[in-house]
Amino acid sequence: MKKLILFFLFLGGAVFAGAREQWVTGHVFIRGTMQAMPFASVWLLDPQTGESEYAAFTSVNGWYDFGNVEMDRVYLLKVTAPGCETVTKKIKPRYDATVRLNRTYNIALERTPDAGMLMPVAMYVPAEIAPDAVTIEDVYGHIPGIVYEDGFFTDENGADVRILFNGYIMYSAEYEKLCELATAKDIVSIDYYDLSDTDSPYYAGVLDFRINIAGNDALAITEPLMENPSWDI
Repeated sequence: MKKLILFFLFLGGAVFAGAREQWVTGHVFIRGTMQAMPFASVWLLDPQTGESEYAAFTSVNGWYDFGNVEMDRVYLLKVTAPGCETVTKKIKPRYDATVRLNRTYNIALERTPDAGMLMPVAMYVPAEIAPDAVTIEDVYGHIPGIVYEDGFFTDENGADVRILFNGYIMYSAEYEKLCELATAKDIVSIDYYDLSDTDSPYYAGVLDFRINIAGNDALAITEPLMENPSWDI
């Protein structure tokens, strides 16, 4: 199933009448460090069928966002990321009426012994691949090996590719503002990360538009994190 790549979406599961929901977010990070884990796929699966109930993807700050999640039921949590051991365990997030904002669950990953630096496999310069482009969106249809159609990015095999800007996922309003402020000439490079070898990736690849424009990340990791065991069974 294609996923709209321009803006952040989460996969929502069927919620039964009377079910209690809370907004679930958190950071994925490397255990024992303050290092965020970008490009991690975070899944809440049905433990009986293995089908996805909710899914999210982290940007450079390691932040994931499931949106509203049905609480007080068992899920199979699965977290995968490039160069990291896959985490799989049963959890049961519990409804807490005293929490009015997000329920935060941080997730620690372990590096694999052979993990290297996360590096792009290709880098493109708009002046070379789309010399006549004026807007950022003018560049989309000219990226080698990428198919862009009706707001969707896929690779040559038809697998979904995620678009980021300076490493971050853009919400709709942020994206519209970016397109007003920046042009194709502000794109320094377009870096492609191949995630196809990662276990169960949400996206097969990432296109990161490096843009010469100031940004602000209020969700960066600024202090040591601990995992939240409150949803463990």
